[in-house]
Amino acid sequence: MNKTVSQADLETNACGKDKSQIVRTGIVIAVIAVLYIILNIAVGGKFFTVSNILSVVTSSVVNTFVVLGFCFIFTMGVVDLSVGAIMILASNIGGILAIQFNLGYPGLIIGCIAVTVILEMLNLKVIQLSKIPAWIFGLGATMVYEALGSMYNSAQIAVGKQAVSLQDACRGLGVPPANIIVLVVGLVIAYFLFNKTSIGFGSRALGSNQAVAQMMGVNINKTMLKAGAVGGVFLGLASAVNESYSGRIVPTTGLNSIASIFVPLAAFLLAVALQRIFNLTISAVVSSVVITSIFNVLTLMNVPSGTWQKVIMGISVLICGIISQREEKGVVK
Repeated sequence: MNKTVSQADLETNACGKDKSQIVRTGIVIAVIAVLYIILNIAVGGKFFTVSNILSVVTSSVVNTFVVLGFCFIFTMGVVDLSVGAIMILASNIGGILAIQFNLGYPGLIIGCIAVTVILEMLNLKVIQLSKIPAWIFGLGATMVYEALGSMYNSAQIAVGKQAVSLQDACRGLGVPPANIIVLVVGLVIAYFLFNKTSIGFGSRALGSNQAVAQMMGVNINKTMLKAGAVGGVFLGLASAVNESYSGRIVPTTGLNSIASIFVPLAAFLLAVALQRIFNLTISAVVSSVVITSIFNVLTLMNVPSGTWQKVIMGISVLICGIISQREEKGVVK
């Protein structure tokens, strides 16, 4: 009799949790819908136009791929600030393979992915061996990768050329429907790897507690490298799509490449908060679209991109960080 009652209680609790989850999901969707209505009103109906929606979608694709990369790298507790510099370097090398070596789209995609995977794994290996905090190493690596790109750019200028330009070649990957198709395929793969394989489980375990993860049989070093490689693939796809859309990514110096990951970083932090409602990989898409939409509206409102948009970007990162960490106890990771 007790067994029957206990089973009934479990079923009741499970049903209650399911209903509560549905309610929370419905509330979040409703809030997002209201937000979009407000944004559209704020810009006089300019937001819900075909051209603007396509612009938001295009920007969201790049940001989403970066956030998916963060899901595997940052979730381990590794805050690698050199990601932006790596992506700029990857875009240029991918462009060289596509144009100068006449490899087209395969050269662009494979080149970008190869660079991001190799450099991200190199970063993680050095972090493992040196025991340097990831964010400190990331700053140093950023300066190195930016310098490499800058030297190449300077060498090109010295002979009367410029950094890699795709011109009219390989530009289809950065616009609909190709970029959306690539995103859908990438999202399906990311969802499977993050939720159904030891790579995703291991990265989450390391982010929670490395000592406990090791006691559970997780090989810390191998797991970090595997997760870093997977994250690098998505960063490479972001680089390829961005290069295809922009046509030319100019190398930068002075740690300015870090600014290129501020929007994806805000989206990632928001995704971490939303994972209580959606799966983290799904949250990556939702948060990327929302954050991208907000900055799109700021542009439509003629808010200066070099000043006030930067201020709002910084505030957004802080707010999303507070939201994502509001249930953390003790020292915030």
